[in-house]
Amino acid sequence: MTPDPLQQELLRCLRAVRRGGGLHAAADLVGQGALVRVVGMGSQDQAFTTVVDMLKHHAAEPEGEIRAYLETCGLVSAGDTLEKRLRSYAETHFVDERTARRRSDRGTEALATIFRDEVLFFRPWGHLTIYQTGPLVFPVIALHMDPGSEYREPAVWINDKLQDLPFEFEDPPSPATEYVRAGWQLKPVVLQPSAKWLFKVDVEWRMGVWPQWVLGSQMADNRLVAKIQTQRNFMTEATVTWGSWPGYNDVPRTPPFASFPPPPKSDASEGPSTT
Repeated sequence: MTPDPLQQELLRCLRAVRRGGGLHAAADLVGQGALVRVVGMGSQDQAFTTVVDMLKHHAAEPEGEIRAYLETCGLVSAGDTLEKRLRSYAETHFVDERTARRRSDRGTEALATIFRDEVLFFRPWGHLTIYQTGPLVFPVIALHMDPGSEYREPAVWINDKLQDLPFEFEDPPSPATEYVRAGWQLKPVVLQPSAKWLFKVDVEWRMGVWPQWVLGSQMADNRLVAKIQTQRNFMTEATVTWGSWPGYNDVPRTPPFASFPPPPKSDASEGPSTT
């Protein structure tokens, strides 16, 4: 099988980190471009916290290969050289140094594959859903995370006003994702026709690993557009603005806003049949 270039690049980065003086901080990832790009989305800080998060999730496997790599790269085992850390690992786990090296080598390859395949690294993720009908917007926020993640309460702003929204995660985890979920359906918000945006929601969710966000929207008025933007400061923003039509100079920007039609009456609501 032809080696995958990205996996090989990640493998080189992981080996270089292990050969160094020890992985203790984000600065120790300087020069590891593929690792920072893929694991940290371009941020050394996020690459480091994601690797640390992997250690938390593999801590329950004392003889695990991924844990062996993470320990011998300096997150646990003491020593400013790989040889010293292998010796420390061997003493801690009551194995010889060759076994420590074999476990760590296999863990390096396993991590390179995980990172290459863009596994979410137990990454939390959120849904922002926006429904518009008439002058009202109905925003819904749902948060999903691994039960073992370090949880931090999100902060939510609606049109730049901080909201008081307690989020409580459901128990047990979803059988489909094995994640726990916390949801919140906000009160309807009136659109602001003359403002820079007709509606805006900001969510700051500071987790150990960057959350991934998804936007869902349903606009009854086809003049309106919903978009999502995420920042590296853990802030995610979704807005509803006036849109544009190809081939037209201007979109009419005056209310009233279109609404969804009322649901059709069911047969049961029309009374019993006389036939």
